[in-house]
Amino acid sequence: MVREKRQRTRKKLQYFFLNDKIHKVIKLSRARDEVIAWCYPDKKRVLYPYTLVEKNMQNAYTIIQAGKILNRHRVTIEEYILAGKIKKPQKIYSLSDPDSGWSRYMLSESDILDIHQFILDAGYIRELPSRAELQALLKHNLILYTKTVDGSFVPVWKAE
Repeated sequence: MVREKRQRTRKKLQYFFLNDKIHKVIKLSRARDEVIAWCYPDKKRVLYPYTLVEKNMQNAYTIIQAGKILNRHRVTIEEYILAGKIKKPQKIYSLSDPDSGWSRYMLSESDILDIHQFILDAGYIRELPSRAELQALLKHNLILYTKTVDGSFVPVWKAE
């Protein structure tokens, strides 16, 4: 017990959406209340107050992470993008060599909700989480299940 580290590990904020634009954290200082980030659509470095970022940001997810949340394969989500069935997400690229050709799609929480709505409208609802479950997963809330009389599990949420 004495030799254990007592510091809890913090989730490292690397990519986030603010004002519907993807950003990458370059430097973060909670003590000085500042976040220096690279804004990909504007192609410039920006400075934000940390409290503003924490309050208004949306998390950024890769296609693989979004696929795990939606119980869909990444190829399926990429096919939706290439076919134009959902809007094209924003791309990130290498900051050291922007002309290298490497890029990756990043999805915001609202993009994932739009994909969820498209899947519901298309009728592919097998093993798809409900909208309430999806919002709880995106906000990292705890989802509790209760067992009914017939043996099935029903999600239950705490009132806010």
